[in-house]
Amino acid sequence: MIEVNEALTRKVMGLAKLKLSDGEVTTFTAQLQGILNYIDQLSRVDVQGVGSMTHPFDEPTPFREDVVCPSPVDTEGRPKTLLSAPDVLDGGYKVPSIL
Repeated sequence: MIEVNEALTRKVMGLAKLKLSDGEVTTFTAQLQGILNYIDQLSRVDVQGVGSMTHPFDEPTPFREDVVCPSPVDTEGRPKTLLSAPDVLDGGYKVPSIL
């Protein structure tokens, strides 16, 4: 098990190019030690014979049938969604060019 002390925390802080106060170094030292203790605890769990799990439930995902719904059109046959467009070009939304 790695012993996390303030020197190690400051080394990690330097590698990550972080600027931390002395109080933050003390706080993060304790937090890093807690995290590594938890990882050590997890690594000691016996998982022999336990299969991999892709989802916590064995039930299949309930899919719904696709339903085709025609888009509402105005009296001239244009999609009503274009009524909210600030500018229309060739039957579609006109947007500023990107390139």
